[in-house]
Parts: sequence; C-alpha cells; structure tokens
Amino acid sequence: MNESQYNLIDDDMNLTGDISAREWLKSLTAETTLGGIPSFEVTVSPEMLTSVVDRELGSAPDVPGVVIASGSELLGMISRPMLFAQLSRPFGQDLYLKRPIRLLLEAERNDPLVLPSDMLVSEAAHTALHRPADRVYEPVVVRDVSEFRLLDVHTLLIAQSQLLVLANETIRSQADVAEAANRAKSLFLANMSHEIRTPLTAILGFAENLLDPDYTSDERTAATETILRNGHHLLQLINDILDLSKIEAERLEIERLKFSPGELAADVISALQVRAASKQIGLSLIYDGPIPDLIESDPTRLRQILMNLISNGIKFTERGHVSLRMSMLDENGNVCRAANQDRQLWLQCDVVDTGIGMSDEQLARLFSPFMQADESMARRFGGTGLGLSISRRLARMLGGDVVATSQKGVGSTFRVHIGTDSIVDAKWHDRPSSIGKLASPVIGSADARLSGRILLAEDGPDNQLLIGSFLRKLGADVTIVDNGRKAVDAALASISDGHPFQIVLMDMQMPILDGYAATAELRARGWTRPILALTANVMQGDRQKCTDAGCNDFATKPINRTELFEQIQALISAPIEDSTTPQLASGVVETPVITGDAFDRAAALERVGGDEDLLQQIAEMFIQICPDWIESLQTHLNERDQTATRRMAHSLKSSADNVGGHLACASMSRLEKAAAEGDLDEAMSMWPECRGQYVRLMDAVSLFLRKNG
Repeated sequence: MNESQYNLIDDDMNLTGDISAREWLKSLTAETTLGGIPSFEVTVSPEMLTSVVDRELGSAPDVPGVVIASGSELLGMISRPMLFAQLSRPFGQDLYLKRPIRLLLEAERNDPLVLPSDMLVSEAAHTALHRPADRVYEPVVVRDVSEFRLLDVHTLLIAQSQLLVLANETIRSQADVAEAANRAKSLFLANMSHEIRTPLTAILGFAENLLDPDYTSDERTAATETILRNGHHLLQLINDILDLSKIEAERLEIERLKFSPGELAADVISALQVRAASKQIGLSLIYDGPIPDLIESDPTRLRQILMNLISNGIKFTERGHVSLRMSMLDENGNVCRAANQDRQLWLQCDVVDTGIGMSDEQLARLFSPFMQADESMARRFGGTGLGLSISRRLARMLGGDVVATSQKGVGSTFRVHIGTDSIVDAKWHDRPSSIGKLASPVIGSADARLSGRILLAEDGPDNQLLIGSFLRKLGADVTIVDNGRKAVDAALASISDGHPFQIVLMDMQMPILDGYAATAELRARGWTRPILALTANVMQGDRQKCTDAGCNDFATKPINRTELFEQIQALISAPIEDSTTPQLASGVVETPVITGDAFDRAAALERVGGDEDLLQQIAEMFIQICPDWIESLQTHLNERDQTATRRMAHSLKSSADNVGGHLACASMSRLEKAAAEGDLDEAMSMWPECRGQYVRLMDAVSLFLRKNG
C-alpha cells in the first residue's frame, strides 16, 4: 500500500460546518449544541495503516485522535496519547506501524464516549466530566446520523467555561433590571402615597369642618363640593391601579360593540370642558375627513383612552388650546376623504396641545408604568404616571397603538389609532354634530322618580343610611335588612303577603349568608324579579360571578347615584315572569321544584336495593342534617379552615350521593377538591353554586317526602 496516497487531515475541513476557530466562542449561547462547536472530521477505516495515522497526527498537533469506523458502524477511537503510548512500548513500532490500525484498536480495547450532535454543550460537558478519572480527558465522539467527528474535551471545557461567564453576565444584567424596576416602583409608591394622602387630607379636613355649627351655608356648600371633587379623584386613582393590575395579569376584557365615535368624542369633550375653561384654555373637536356614525370596537376603553390623553393635555397646557382631531384611515393607512366601505378601517384620534412639551429623553420613558416624564413633573403637576401606560396598553388591545411627538416649549401631539370593523349601513358626517344623546333625568328633578317597594340587603350602617335615604327621596318604599338570610326571608314573605318587592338590591359580602348564596337560594325557590348586585369588587370575573349566582345586573361601590337610578329604572321597567307561586292549604308558599335534575329517585332507590322504607329514612335524615352542615361549611369557609372545609364538603358530597343528588354531589366534589389543594379562594367562589344545588336538592327531597308521607 502506497502511504503517500493518503491525506488524512485537510486543514479546511478540520472544523464543524462554517464555524471559524476565532469566532465560535462569540456565537456561543446556552442553546448551543455539540454541532455548533469545533470538532474534527477524522474518521478512518479499520484497514488504514497505523503509519499513516501516526504521520498525520504528527503534522496536526491540534487533532486529538482518529475515529475508526466501517461505513456507519463505529468501531472505536484512538486518541493521540493512546497511539503514542502503544508505539513507545518495546517493539511497538515494529508491531503496529506497518499493520492496519484495527490491530492497535484491538490492543487498546477502549469504549469511547459517544454523544449526539444535537446535545446541549452544558449537558455534554457534565457527561464528559463524570467519566472515570483516568478517562476524563479522552476525546469525545460526536455522532450525526451516520457520520462521526472527534471533539477535544478541552474544547468542550472551554465552551462550558464561556457559558458560565455568559450566565454570570445575564445574572448581573437581570439584577440591574430588577434594581431599576424596584427603584421605579419605590418612586411610584412614594408618588402614590402623596396622591392618596392629598385628597384624603382634604376629605377628612372639610368633613370635620362640616361639623362646626358656625359654618355658613355657602361654606358648607363649598366644603361639600371639595369633598366630592377629591373623592372622585381618589376613585379614579384606584380605578387606574386596578386597570393596570388587570392588564398585567392579562385579565382585562375587551368588548366589540357598535357605537358612534363622534358622539363618544363629543361626550368626552363636554365632560372636560369645565376643566379647560377653569384654566382659560380652548378645547375643541375637529373632524379631519368624514367620520361614520357607527363603528365596532370597545367604547368604554376608547373613552378611557381619550379621557386620559385630553386630561393630560389640559393639565400640561397653561395657555393656548387643546384639540381632538378625528379621522378614519383606509386599509392602506390613508385618510378617508369620503364614505368608505372597506372591511377593515382605522379610527385615528390626535390630541394636540400647546403645552410645555417634552424633550426626547422625556419622551423615551413616557409610556413606562410608574414613570412620568421626570420627577419634577410629578412634584409640579401631580399624578402617578399610570394613565399613559394604561392608554397605550388599551390601544394595543384594541388593535392599535398610542404614539407621541413633542417639542419643548411648543406642545405635544398624542396619536391614538384603533382597529374597527366597517358598518355597511353607517352614515358618514363631515363635521361634529351638535345633536347628542337625550340626557338622563337629573337626580333631584321631578323626572327622577321611583315608585314601589325596594328591598335593600346591606350590612354596612353607613351604606344603609346613604342608599336608603337616596332611594326614599326618589319616592321608593325601602325595606332594609343586614344579612342574606333576612333578605331571602323578606323577599319570599313579600310574595306570600301579596305585595312583592319590585327589586332586591343585594350586597354580595354579608354575614350569616352572603349575597351570592342568598341570590342563588332566591332563584332556586322561585324568585323571578330583578336582583341588582352591590359590590366593591370590580376585578375581572366579579360581574360573571354575580350573574352566575342569579343577579340581573351589577353596581359597584362607591355608588354613583345617577347610574344606580338608571339601573333600577331599567330593571323594574323590564317585563318579568309572574313570581307568584301556588299556595298550600296552610297558606305556606310551595316552592317550585325540578325533581328530575336535582333528585334522581331511581338512582337513590337503586342504592338501597329498592327498599322504599329505607330510602324514606335516609331522605328524612338528609333533610334534618343538611341545613346545619351547610351553615357549618359556610362558617369554615369564612374562617378559612382548610381541614374542616374539606371534611364537611366530603360529608355533604356523600349525603347528596346517598339520596341521588348528582348535581349537588358533583358541585360539592369540585369544592372538596379545591379545599384539599389548599385553594380556599377557589372553594369560596364555588360556594354559591354549591349552596344553590343543595337548596334545590333539599326542596326536591322534601317534595318526595310529602308525596310519600
């Protein structure tokens, strides 16, 4: 065999792929695999002469050895130290040099470490370093399907060291980011403390002044207006915080409704006109091209965005004007100059002011949460720095964005655009219309009147006095109870008396029996008249929770008098089913029962082997113990006693199963599981449905006992 015909090491092919020996460390990341670091293509056949391998390794000092394979079958690996050790033995050169390399491989009898080319570098380094101490520095065979490459373990260790350096840099970078975030939040909390304390100081101070008997009528009016103004400011602040938390938790709902963008914009301008006039600056609405009278998007969130942007414009403008310029954009981003029936349109609103303006540095951090343009802005103008961040996030949720341009000392322009769906039969208008929506009756006027009986279930004495007196001034006959059990009893008694309440105003957090359970029980026992939920909980899912319990609508605290009047008026004006239920001979109201869903008599009878008498006894026992167990479970939930809650839920589940109450059993099984997992908040949220199911089951079982008594 002519040795000169073999050229084992090709200088251009000794590295994997296109990786340069000088650049590979720079491209290294935590996701880099063995195929992404330098290795050598040095596979030889078992018949290759050992002298050729010796010559080539001698001329290429960086190559750690050779891989010996027959086709796609790996036979072994000879490292540089292995080769030199065998050739250095007595008669080693005479024994091996003129013979095939397979003979030397047989003498070594080694089992090389073989790793796949797609293994992460970090994982490969860990595997290689956990070999026996006498083999830890042997080269590693990298296999890619049927091809083999040889990796110097020192290269692997260098790669691992670089990954550790990168990890430390990442940790330092993340620590810097976390520290910056903590600084921003600390500044936010400091601003927030100031923003909360300022209106609270005014509210408490002027409330104390109202107790002064020497206060004149004018002074009392001024004090009351100050308290109202600061109360509204405090409520807006709390709403901003809640909105931001819902957005960051991705729990804010977006609606798709048809509405008039022109009317919405006019309402916003009208609401802020007094504020602008107090600073003697102009405030106007301008159409840049025609605007349709109907689009489809979320009017509540668009109103919130425009209120934030225009309020900011007024706040930071000392002289001049603030204008809202509206236009519609077509699919290509061009302003519509005529009615356009494109399927996808964009509403664009520019809020332009002649205020103090901002520098490029201030603009760069303008939309960050907890940040204002700079700290001096917060001290001079107040505010928390939440409004713009919320506005941008809302606009993006509506398929658009908010961007800003500004010039120091000249003014700013905030551009908001949102995606809309075209309404085919919409009419387009070239200028704002002076025709607005019919105003709701003003509270205190002759038009704002209520009549009939209203049940107010509210445990707070202050709210009892506030809401009760408000409703009575509107002409309503108001009955007040302080817990859910009394609410259920009073509502059902009003039907049996023949003078039912027109509506129930139900506080959702009350002792003994909360509003959710009370509403569920009323619905289960045949109450079909309106129930309006009153709650201070305004997070995502609260409205649905009230609806699931059986409420018709949802009013948040603190109560807005005008909105509460409109809600009550709408609910009592709507047609309702006749809630009058049949009377028993004794005069007691018989509650309607759907026995087929709540109580499966056939299943219950099957469980007792068809023994009617035994089923009767079990049913009577169920009716005796179930009410007390339900009250006990309510107590355990209120006390957040996980163990007692789980045990009582299990007992109730079993008792329902014994009498064929499949729905009650299933609902209580879910509550038991939540309690067992320690999620008492989830268990509490399930309680209204569970209680309602058990009330229906008790009614069904009671009816069964009466029919079989």
